[in-house]
This record gives sequence, structure tokens and C-alpha cells, in this order.
Amino acid sequence: MTRAVDGGPRKRGRPTESEREQRREEILDAAVRLFLRHGYGGVSLDRLATEAKVTKRTIYGYVGDKTEVFTAAVARLNREVLPEAEPVDRQARTPGANALEALAVRLVITLHSDVAIGLHRMVVAEAHQFPDLATGFYAAGPQRYIDALSDLVPCPEELFTLLLGEPHRRRLLGLDAPPSRARAEAHVNGVLQLLDL
Repeated sequence: MTRAVDGGPRKRGRPTESEREQRREEILDAAVRLFLRHGYGGVSLDRLATEAKVTKRTIYGYVGDKTEVFTAAVARLNREVLPEAEPVDRQARTPGANALEALAVRLVITLHSDVAIGLHRMVVAEAHQFPDLATGFYAAGPQRYIDALSDLVPCPEELFTLLLGEPHRRRLLGLDAPPSRARAEAHVNGVLQLLDL
């Protein structure tokens, strides 16, 4: 047995796929903590390596440079909204099986979460200094959600805008707590009724 950077035992040889995925998640967890605490500009790969208890080489091997780490953290939120295993079903119309409603509820819950709000605030605050950060954030986040909605409705940008709306602005300003599932569902139902969807 060899020892990991954190002092725990680590077996020799190539890690399994699940071990690689777990290590990658740990790196992203550490990155999100640091980004939310220190901002994008305040996080170096050295600092991330220390927080994640890995080497910089491990970060490059598992995720990439700092921009790729941030983009991967945003993309991880996508998996909560757009699970890869769940096919988009345009025909689903029964209660509980409505694909649009289910997607919209996941979107509202995820994008109003503390992590998503924190990352959004950080990007807005640092976009002028790191324009590529803003571009990557939009491509990996909002644009993907709009693209997914475009598979279901003729007005994806309008729907996305209304799903965030004033509740999202209040979250960004720290005026409201994250919505409960019931509150998210009520918000989604109101928006869908407004757009007659």
C-alpha cells in the first residue's frame, strides 16, 4: 500500500473507473468550496490541490486547468437538471410524467440552490476581469438549459427567463432562502399556465 496525500491508505496501480470518478468529484467539491469562499481570481491550482489533498498533476489529469475545473463544476449542476439517463419525452402528458414540468421543476430547484446562486454571483462579480469565465458559464449552464427546453417548447428563452424571474433575483441578493419543492412546483405551474404550456 502507498499513502495518499491526505495520509489515508491508497492501493497501488491504476484506479478503477469508480475511484477516478470519486476523486474527480472530490476535486470539484473542493473547487466549489474555494470559488464560493475566495472567488475565481482568489483560487489557484496550488490552493485547490491543497484543499482537495491531491497534486496539481492530478487536477490536470482528472479535470484540467482552472477554467476547465470551473466549467466542470457548472456542468455538474447540469446533471441534476438534465440527467443523461432520462430521455426527453414530448408525449408525456399525464400528471407526474410530464417531461416539461419535471424538467422545469428540476431547473428551478437547482438554479435557486445555494451552490448555483453562489457560482452565479461569482461569475457576475468577476466577468469583467475573466470574460472567458462568463462565456464558459453561459455555455455550460443557461445555454444548455435553453437548448433542452427548445426540445419541448417553441419559446425556450422566454420560459427559461420566467422560470428564474424575480425569485432568482431575490436569491442572488440574499433576500430569500432556496425554494422548497412545493414552492418550486407552484412557481413552475404558474409559469406554464401563463405561457399556456
